Amino acid sequence: MSLGGEEDARREPREGSLRVSPLLLLFALLLLALLAVAALLVWRSLGDELSGTSVARDSVDSGPEPRVRVANGVGKVRVEGVEGIDAVEYEVTRYALGPDPATAKRRASEVPVDLSREDSTLVLQTDGGQGTGADYELRVPVRGAVEVEAGAGDVEVSGVSGEVRVVAEAGDVTVRGAGSDVAVEAPRGDVAVEDVNTDTGQAELQVGAGDLALRDLIVGTLEASVESGDVTLSGRFSGSGRIFVETGNITANLPPEDTRELTLETNVGNVVRETPTEDQDNSRKEGS
Repeated sequence: MSLGGEEDARREPREGSLRVSPLLLLFALLLLALLAVAALLVWRSLGDELSGTSVARDSVDSGPEPRVRVANGVGKVRVEGVEGIDAVEYEVTRYALGPDPATAKRRASEVPVDLSREDSTLVLQTDGGQGTGADYELRVPVRGAVEVEAGAGDVEVSGVSGEVRVVAEAGDVTVRGAGSDVAVEAPRGDVAVEDVNTDTGQAELQVGAGDLALRDLIVGTLEASVESGDVTLSGRFSGSGRIFVETGNITANLPPEDTRELTLETNVGNVVRETPTEDQDNSRKEGS
């Protein structure tokens, strides 16, 4: 009898443990479900911030002296003049937002890159907006003329001997190595114009809120206006014209003879004329 009682006592804990196991399993399942829901909520809250990209490349025969216009809503534009080519080569990196990577990439691939011809002008256009945009990289014949209209994004044009015209609503603009007329309108952004060589050409620069940097310019006439920002001139300048600043300073670090036919005016600010030192002249020659 006593042996049987001891055996029953040993059996009871096992039966109790079997009764507890389903409860633990149920609790574990509930915990996993809660973690899964929390992960889903976090993923969905971050989903709209996921970005995808898609690249489009092509080349269009243009001849040695094309006229090219790029109209871009949101994104950067970079145009480079290249010797020895008779085509316009372009690479467009399109991007878009989506709730997940696959959807974002699909939306990016659907961002249109419209190619057309208007008379003798080759036109590339992307509207952008609604979480989409495009970055343009173009290689054009060095004797080509370039026009860029940008909504939001930086613009850079270099090494083109034809006319250059840039309108950038919001973004910085850089024009380097131009060999003909240069026109820039930049309501919100800094502007830099460097190494322009056109004895009879014009440079017309309009800057809203932003700084203007001019370096090594040979032009027929220069007309520049800045609403709010500073202007710096460096290197050498050849030509005539006027620089006017509504609010800001003008610093001309040029040899005195370079500014004899250049009028410098500021409504609220100072005009400072500095003569380059020998060290500055040497560094400029080494950098050129």
